[in-house]
Amino acid sequence: MRNDRENQQVGRETAAGPERERKCGPDREKFERELDRLMESEGILKMQTFVQHSGNSTLQHVRNVAWRSFYLAERLGWSIDEKALARGAILHDYYLYNIREEGLGPYRHGTSHPAKALENAEKLYRLNLREKNIIESHMWPLTLFHPPLCREALLVCLADKYCAANEMVLLRKNLEKPRRVRRQEKQHE
Repeated sequence: MRNDRENQQVGRETAAGPERERKCGPDREKFERELDRLMESEGILKMQTFVQHSGNSTLQHVRNVAWRSFYLAERLGWSIDEKALARGAILHDYYLYNIREEGLGPYRHGTSHPAKALENAEKLYRLNLREKNIIESHMWPLTLFHPPLCREALLVCLADKYCAANEMVLLRKNLEKPRRVRRQEKQHE
């Protein structure tokens, strides 16, 4: 028989007891619905006009990050807030300026754009604490005092680095869905 501490570590039983079924992994439909809703916003579509990471648009980059974050959650079997993940991932680079025209070097841009993205995002949306943490912490550890405090923020932080490296070094543009996911979708058609 496990004690309460072991149950918390394993995560198989909820606070309500073992009879309550635990959700295993994220809900793809819920995530896709929120992404589709976000892509209807003129404000979000403005990111298409800003270039980052070897010619990739900011919009393509944030979509890449959103999908890679979701893919990581699926692989880890983590229960997440799909809406917060979608919103935070799409808004994490909502800074809406041309880096070169602003005259910012890579370090200055890296440390300052999360705050600008959050400021701009709050003009469009009422953000919850998870969404704010996702946006503020995506550049951690560069933004030392804003670490990821929830699963969704950690996923976006990791996915952002993965996508940026792929976009800059390997010059890949569309990383939205990993090959494995595309294959699975074709099999279900």
